[in-house]
Amino acid sequence: MKKIFGLASSYPIVPVFAAITLCMFAGYLFGTQNDFSQMENRYLAKRPGLTIGGLLDGSYMDSFESYTNEQIPLRDLLVKCKAVCVGLTGSSENNGIAKGKDGYLFDKVIAFDRVERNIASIGQFVRSAERDVYIAIAPTSTRINEDKLPAGMPVLDEKTCDKMLKEELEGVKNAHIIDLYGALSADRDKDLYYRTDHHWTTEGAGCAYREIASAMGFEPGDIGRYKKHEVHDFYGTFYAKYKGLGIKGDTIEYYDVPIKELALKDRTLYNLMDEEKLGTYDKYGAFMYGNDGEYTVDTGRGDGRRLIILKDSYANCLIPYLVMNYDKIRVMDLRYFGGNVSEALAEDSEADILLMYNWTFVNDDNHFYRLVGK
Repeated sequence: MKKIFGLASSYPIVPVFAAITLCMFAGYLFGTQNDFSQMENRYLAKRPGLTIGGLLDGSYMDSFESYTNEQIPLRDLLVKCKAVCVGLTGSSENNGIAKGKDGYLFDKVIAFDRVERNIASIGQFVRSAERDVYIAIAPTSTRINEDKLPAGMPVLDEKTCDKMLKEELEGVKNAHIIDLYGALSADRDKDLYYRTDHHWTTEGAGCAYREIASAMGFEPGDIGRYKKHEVHDFYGTFYAKYKGLGIKGDTIEYYDVPIKELALKDRTLYNLMDEEKLGTYDKYGAFMYGNDGEYTVDTGRGDGRRLIILKDSYANCLIPYLVMNYDKIRVMDLRYFGGNVSEALAEDSEADILLMYNWTFVNDDNHFYRLVGK
């Protein structure tokens, strides 16, 4: 026993390390599993089931390693401490997110991923649509706010993406590419994108809306006639990874645009905003109640004008603007849509069609093939 105490006094780090190890082990055994990290805004790995096959092929150990990393006791504190330590080294980057000027955060993108394949799917879809299709691919903050980027940061070449899309649809008479870059760059002095999130702001969506209205031939409505709300302290998807010091939260703006009903898959609602989510970490998820695979907005206008939107989450804060111009809007998100796109379009051959995505999504997503097949 004296030897043990002597060893501890000579090497105090040993009992400290042993105590930490025991506490963490006890935390794994008796602690509560967290399914979702509010601070990181993502789902966490769960304890994997033990199978002989999983042991033999190594998948069990890989899953168990992910589980121990993501369910470690005091994870939120450790994540924050790691971000602070990275910041103290002078680095402007953490977990692939870099801090630029004026507190803007940016996602590093090294190379093209699926953009060529996805553009080809868009082209095939438009050619088979047999009616006018409007394509609005939004630039991201890295292009509109390029003056705020950290020096030498690699980003997706969205200018080349624009060129590739134009070449794919060149000569296709029913294809109408809407130049959102031109519209947004003209107002780049405004807050068109969140500092801490990858989405554009409600003001940015409004700028795009006016350009879309011009291209599609309708008069843009004045959303300012509706009551405006502001929700402060929004920390978005970029901050969920970055977690560094000195980042100011964003403000979310939204308007009480009236509708008759919003028909989701499992419920019918009577407004466009999930205000309960405004009190959570995922505040942007309040727009259109998040990303359902399919839903319909009945605006109650009664003029019979209809729109089909194929979209990513950039469209969520754009739809309240479009509600001012359409009687019914059918929305499909290919990531979660369980039907056949061609059959869905055939159900309403008179509806306008709008493809509303952003270039990062077109570069990353693997569901565009569903435009031309289930």
